[in-house]
Amino acid sequence: MRINRLQVTFAFILAAGFAMSQGTVNRDNFCAHDHELYQRIQTDSKFAREVDSVEQLQNAHLASFQESSNRSGTIYYIPVVYHILHEGGIENISDAQIKSDLKDLNDSFRKRNANVTLVNPAFAGIASDIEIEFRLAQKKNDGSCFSGITRTYSSSTNTGGNAAADAVKLAHGNFPGNKYMNIYISKNIGGAAGYTFRPGPPYYSDMRNGIHVLHTYVGNIGTSSQTGYNTTIAHEAGHWLNLAHLWGNSNNPGLASNCSGDDGIADTPNSIGWTSCNIAGVSCGTLDNVENIMEYSYCSKMFTNGQRTRMRAAVTSVIGGRNNLITAGNHAATGIFDDIICRADFEAESESVCQNTPIQFYDNSYHNPTSWSWSFPGGSPSTSNAQNPVVTYNSPGRHNVTLTVTNASGTRTVTKTQYMRVLPDWGLSMPYSEGFEVTQNQFEDNWETIAEDTNSWSLNSANFSGSNSAMLRNYTISDGLESEIISPTLNLTGNTAVSISFKYAYARKTTTSGESVQFLISNNCGASWVIARGLNPTTASTNSEFFPNSSQWGTQTITINNSFFTSNFRFKIKVINGNGNNFFIDDININNTVGIEEVEGLTSLDLFPNPMNERAIVAINLSKQSKVSVSLLNTLGQTVQTISNNRSLTQGEHTMVIEKANLTPGVYFVTVELDGNRKVEKLIIQ
Repeated sequence: MRINRLQVTFAFILAAGFAMSQGTVNRDNFCAHDHELYQRIQTDSKFAREVDSVEQLQNAHLASFQESSNRSGTIYYIPVVYHILHEGGIENISDAQIKSDLKDLNDSFRKRNANVTLVNPAFAGIASDIEIEFRLAQKKNDGSCFSGITRTYSSSTNTGGNAAADAVKLAHGNFPGNKYMNIYISKNIGGAAGYTFRPGPPYYSDMRNGIHVLHTYVGNIGTSSQTGYNTTIAHEAGHWLNLAHLWGNSNNPGLASNCSGDDGIADTPNSIGWTSCNIAGVSCGTLDNVENIMEYSYCSKMFTNGQRTRMRAAVTSVIGGRNNLITAGNHAATGIFDDIICRADFEAESESVCQNTPIQFYDNSYHNPTSWSWSFPGGSPSTSNAQNPVVTYNSPGRHNVTLTVTNASGTRTVTKTQYMRVLPDWGLSMPYSEGFEVTQNQFEDNWETIAEDTNSWSLNSANFSGSNSAMLRNYTISDGLESEIISPTLNLTGNTAVSISFKYAYARKTTTSGESVQFLISNNCGASWVIARGLNPTTASTNSEFFPNSSQWGTQTITINNSFFTSNFRFKIKVINGNGNNFFIDDININNTVGIEEVEGLTSLDLFPNPMNERAIVAINLSKQSKVSVSLLNTLGQTVQTISNNRSLTQGEHTMVIEKANLTPGVYFVTVELDGNRKVEKLIIQ
């Protein structure tokens, strides 16, 4: 069947189609960009004629290529560059995730994917080795050595498209589409999981004629939502090499009308398009090739012989400059076979790790070293010759890492100073308090902060007590961006009850702001997290930048479940901005008691003044007659003053006095005990 011009010019969405919101992908929604191109064809006669001309050239070349027996046994190599667009968040994926994607792409095109042996037997005989391979470019357009991966800090990660390509070009130079297959990785690409253009208009060999994909659809590690073989880029590379979906023009799989469409390939039966893996599916009167990579079935495993012919024809065609990609001259210009060691480089799966927790390192050197020599001062092992070693650190602090790589072309060495941050274990002697009365450097050494914006957590003089609080300047952060402050590890083993209380101040800009603030806990050093509490604003909304006064602070107390009483417990506050304002936290208290909401009979506990000079008042409110003990403890947990010893007090408010006497200035804890349960508050004596 003759392919019409829409099939030549459409931008094709990956099986995932259009999304309802960022990060959520619906499998079968229509691609709006296709609609725009269709409208242009209908309204722009010059563009329509151009499309027709390209179609005729493609068909003529395909016929000629078929007559020359497909050049079987000749492998065509295509230089590839992955461009990561990011704002400092998780979308700035690792080189290791990129390399896992490239492996899956090549396995799919070379019929090396292990699951191809599971293809429905009706189609196993036509599952094809395309004999096209993709290799990371080793040279930029100007001839300089690089990794084949670029990273560009740009808000275009939220849109993708031409803006992403233009941002890369501005930051890293031109990567022409007739020299490289450009893959752009973003946080959001208009609701799609991935899309690209067939060879031809509107961009021909411009670097805008590339593949766009969500970071969650790249490879099968890191941020990827895909498991096993990931055929996302293989699907898009199929489009980029002139393949249509099996049901033809439509990006709406599942429509009965799709049976009248076709992809122009004889050995791919007509199909309505599948969004589920029904390998026995029959939709247009014959068994469907549901496991085809150009389907939306999410169990893709194969290309057919007919698809092989069409893609190999496309890569030898002048349309879009695809034929230049596979020339020896272009291979030399892009350096895909050079393997010259021009830089040693590496990354770890995280640049911070808990004590005694294994962490993986990855070699990212340019290009293709054959031997490795690592040095890990403070780590175990302290040296390694593995390409991607696993190391365990037992000493807190920041540690250097050195890598030397070698191949036949030479040797390169890199040392990253204080690269690996080993988080301290607070080793709690409870009760414990954190009031952020430290320097900024000390704060950064103890607390891990993560931000998708240049503004992150820092010390601020707007405080509940003492001199400092920890502040997130959320007022200036873009909507949708996330910021986190994460504690060091805490050893909670051996406890029977633990609660965490803290003071916080937080406002929104408007009453309709869509802000999300969460308190999360982890029992495995932050490998996984559970939401323990959502945090509400402590004061009225204000469109002015918020800095709290003494009356705008709130208290939150969270009782920790005993399943989290591990040696590497951590907690964090996560802010997802939605037209929000600044957030402050102060006076974190960790106690081997339950929270006040679970101390039956105690409805409130207040200390004033705090800090105190000569004396302070302890004010409690009882909902029933109770026997009450009140004590003052030092930071070692020792009782230094008994205020009430199991006194029977009536329902209502009661006050007691703490005298400074011979106590030295510093941090103390006031404990109130009713029927074996305790509530603890920090008191600063000046």
